Amino acid sequence: MILGLSILLLAGICQGSFGIGYKNFKPFSWEAFWGVYSLYCFIIPLIWCLVNVPDFMAYLTQQPSLTLSAIGCGVLWGISAIGFSKAIVYIGMSSVYGLSMGISSIVGSVIPLITSDEKQDKLSLALLATGLLITLIGIAVITKAGIIRDRCKGEAERHPKMRLGILLSLLSGLGSGAMNIGFDRLSEVGRAVTSDGASQTGASAIQWLPVLFGGACAGMLYCAISMSRNQTWHTYKESGCLKRFGILFVTAIVWFAALALYGIASLELGNSGPTIGWIIFNALALIISNLWGLRFGEWKGFTNAKRTLFIGNAILIFAWIFIALSNV
Repeated sequence: MILGLSILLLAGICQGSFGIGYKNFKPFSWEAFWGVYSLYCFIIPLIWCLVNVPDFMAYLTQQPSLTLSAIGCGVLWGISAIGFSKAIVYIGMSSVYGLSMGISSIVGSVIPLITSDEKQDKLSLALLATGLLITLIGIAVITKAGIIRDRCKGEAERHPKMRLGILLSLLSGLGSGAMNIGFDRLSEVGRAVTSDGASQTGASAIQWLPVLFGGACAGMLYCAISMSRNQTWHTYKESGCLKRFGILFVTAIVWFAALALYGIASLELGNSGPTIGWIIFNALALIISNLWGLRFGEWKGFTNAKRTLFIGNAILIFAWIFIALSNV
């Protein structure tokens, strides 16, 4: 238990930090940046899986329906992740993480709990319903914080797509939750890997790979179409692109480290991992992202908005305690 929670702490730090790499993508166009990043987000886990489970395809092809459903969850994440990246540009890291993690915690923890073979008693269902209700209140408060900040800005500073950024953040939370559902769907494959002598690291690797493959395909297809339509392929040749390639690679490593560590911690935590682990993972990421948001001055000069943001985050963390208790 202690080992699992310690690994979750590292995972949350990585998850709350990788969005820094999204704040600047020049000299690439946005779609050129996201296309490269999507490719990295498949190459890195593929290498990780090859190192830990060289014959991973043999395991995945034994469970084709589970593998395909995991890929489908990955496609949903890939589509929503596009919105996550754009939303950070529109409304900043703090607001995006708060909204996205709030929705993600509901989808990614509750559905595996509902689909579990273990039946829930009335007390557990009551705690779960309470946690969900409070989570929705927290999301509403964080949304209000973003609106207050936007109203306080001068016309020149106000981003014209603030409302779109809020919507994309909420949708990205659904996709992020779908990732955990896909990971949980392949639990049987992970158990088969460990029963054959592989480590928890190997089980986590093989459970994540189909999900991330689906997400990478969705992202690269969207970006290829966008670059052709906008005629922005040439940005891969602009001055400074090699440095940006390197920064994106590091960003992808930090992002995948978060998922890899979460996967290992989830398996260490046992049956409660996909539920309690996902909640703790999102809570830690939310706290870290807020610290980064403050560091970058996203809320500087907006005292009332910042106070409202903190209240919203506190409500979310309070809500997730109820959700976690529902699975104890």
